[in-house]
Amino acid sequence: MISPTKKGIRGTDGFGSGSYGARRGDHIHKGVDYICIPGQMVVMPIAGVILREARPYAKDSRWSGVLIKGKNAEIKMFYLSPDKTLFGQNLNEGAMIGIAQDISKKYPGITPHIHLEIVSINPEIVKDVLK
Repeated sequence: MISPTKKGIRGTDGFGSGSYGARRGDHIHKGVDYICIPGQMVVMPIAGVILREARPYAKDSRWSGVLIKGKNAEIKMFYLSPDKTLFGQNLNEGAMIGIAQDISKKYPGITPHIHLEIVSINPEIVKDVLK
C-alpha cells in the first residue's frame, strides 16, 4: 500500500493526531490521515476497483470520497473529489483517481489531508503474523 498523496501522515494539530488509534474526544480515529495540498492529485493506495462514492458526512454533501475493493482489503478514502468515470474499472496502485479537497474549509486550522481507512481485510494475508 502506498500513500494516496505521496506525502506522510498528518501530525498533531488543534483537531488531534492523524495517526491510527488516536483519541478523538469520545472515540478512536479508525484511519490514517495523509497530508495533502488541496487540489493535488490523489492516487490509488492499492490495486483494485473503485466500487462507489463514499461520503464521510451524511448531512454534508460537499465532502466525498471512495470505497475501493482490492484483492485483500476494502478501503475508504475521504476528502477527495473522485473521477467517477473510473468507477468499476480495475486500476493499478498509483493510478490517479481524483483531486484532494480542502477539509480545512470545514475545520479551520486542521492540516489538509486524505483520510484512509481499512474497512475489511482478508484474514488469510495475516495468518503468518498470528502464529
